[in-house]
This record gives sequence, C-alpha cells and structure tokens, in this order.
Amino acid sequence: MQRYRSFGSFMRTTYGFTVYKVNVDAGFTCPNRDGTLGLSGCIYCNNDSFRPNSCKPSLALSEQIENGINHIRKRYKANKFIVYFQPYTNTYAPIETLRELYTE
Repeated sequence: MQRYRSFGSFMRTTYGFTVYKVNVDAGFTCPNRDGTLGLSGCIYCNNDSFRPNSCKPSLALSEQIENGINHIRKRYKANKFIVYFQPYTNTYAPIETLRELYTE
C-alpha cells in the first residue's frame, strides 16, 4: 500500500495520461541563502544535482521552456507538459515580478 500519492500519480489520475514537468529557473534566491534566514542554504539543496542543462537562469523563461520540452519530447516521446519553477525558491520575489513571470 502506498502511503502517499505522488504528483505524477495525481496527474495521471486527473488527466488520464502522463504529464511531464518542464523545470525552469527564474533566477530567484532563497531566504536561507540571501542572509534573511541564513547564508549557506539547506543541506539537501544542491541545484547542480537536480537542475537540467536546459534550465539556466541566464536564458529567458520561454527559451528554457522550449529547450525543456524539446529534451523531454525527444527522450520520453512525451506530448503533455507542465512548467515547474524549480531551483531555489521561485516564489521568493515581489508579487508583481511573480505575476509577470507566471503569466509570460
């Protein structure tokens, strides 16, 4: 018996097919890195270990999304995607900044 319902399982049940996450990095920091709460980050947070090459904050979000979709489509033959703001805390910015990025 599974003790929790994974996001992937939820998406398959809800939509009837696998939905793949396309990671993007909006370039935000984190309160555990910028001095608000700490400086060194969390011990489990090593972005290089979970950030795909297509996910670089130096690229525009639209380019990260396009690169991510192309990579996932080629690797998994996928055709359904959801954008996933991954590295650091991608809600750690003023609301107007977030609104612009999330509606881009």
